[in-house]
Amino acid sequence: PARPAPQQAPILGGSASKVVVKARRLHTMGPLGSIDKGLIFIEDGKIKAVGSEGALEIPEGTQILEAAVVTPGLIDAHGVAGLTGIFNVRADQDHDESSGPVQSALRAIDGFNPEERLLDYLLSFGITAVHTGPSPSNPIAGQSGVFKTWGHSVTDCTVRFPAAMLFTLGERPKSVYGARHQAPSTRMGTAAVIRRALNRAREYGRSLDRWKQTGKGDKPDYDADLEALLPVISGKLPAMFTAHREDDILTAVRLAREFGLHAILDAATEGYLVRNEIATSGYPVIAGPGMLRLGGLETMNASLENPALLLEKKIPLALGTGYESYVPKTRVILFEAGMCSTYGMGFDRALQAITIDAARLLHVDDRIGSIEPGKDADIVLFDGNPFEYTSQIRRVLVNGNLVLDRK
Repeated sequence: PARPAPQQAPILGGSASKVVVKARRLHTMGPLGSIDKGLIFIEDGKIKAVGSEGALEIPEGTQILEAAVVTPGLIDAHGVAGLTGIFNVRADQDHDESSGPVQSALRAIDGFNPEERLLDYLLSFGITAVHTGPSPSNPIAGQSGVFKTWGHSVTDCTVRFPAAMLFTLGERPKSVYGARHQAPSTRMGTAAVIRRALNRAREYGRSLDRWKQTGKGDKPDYDADLEALLPVISGKLPAMFTAHREDDILTAVRLAREFGLHAILDAATEGYLVRNEIATSGYPVIAGPGMLRLGGLETMNASLENPALLLEKKIPLALGTGYESYVPKTRVILFEAGMCSTYGMGFDRALQAITIDAARLLHVDDRIGSIEPGKDADIVLFDGNPFEYTSQIRRVLVNGNLVLDRK
């Protein structure tokens, strides 16, 4: 069945375009910080004003949505929800095009399903935006996007596309293609596949520029994979490298430096072992998942303290859930952040990592990530501390629409 229509937050006079949210504790994640007895005024899906009860006046008769604690909508900085489905059957698995190691022409926006029930599952935990993309078999996996977890169409859901070009190092690519007796079957092979593709893209771009500028010679034959890599080579589109083991992380740094890429390090399970090198590189990290299962040699040194240790080096950091093979095919970033808050991050930094810091890292902080005037009204209402397991999410708003209501 189709997803139900959003429940519009009511206000006196019957207008569904306005609402006021009242919180005993409001975490704006913006310049106003945290406010006791905070208010949020929403109109036409956008935040119009934020402040305290004493500073802002509520129009008489306005019906108010109240909560103990209010935060911005939560952001999973890297996962596969929307491409992978909750039933884990072939019909709802569109995240992994493993027909060849270079898949830079793949576009998450062409596979994202706004009707996917897995998005409802995430929405029930306050996650209003996901950075999702092709994953995880290929050295060059394709183009990711940032999408809302609620919307009637892909256009409604899209916050930013493309958001990054995804690259994968480590065990997964070599195991997928090595089993077929194809390249890459080693870590060296994976790096060589990536390096070869980036070099070809660079030459393709130079040839195309020469043809445009001089009009001489033949125009290079169109190549969709190389064309998609041109904004990566020029630094206009971030290159996100998923790598768990410390040597794979350093390979990602080496490749990024070699080609002058605008890089993001993803997963970075052993990042704490090379945190000095990461800090020197200047590349941000999407760490996680914190509660990663120890599934092999490359994750045997996983630590819940990894994000906190990276933050000690002032490395820009967000949290992501990555790829999961088991039902329901995704981890919940709220739980991951809650655990990381206990293991050294603390409440404020953990909440930042799944709100404003994630939005900044993904270049969508002009729309989401904090409760500020002009931004999308993506709001989560809790009945207690968001990271306490006994707390419940009572309501969720996306673009000012009341899409979850547990009265």
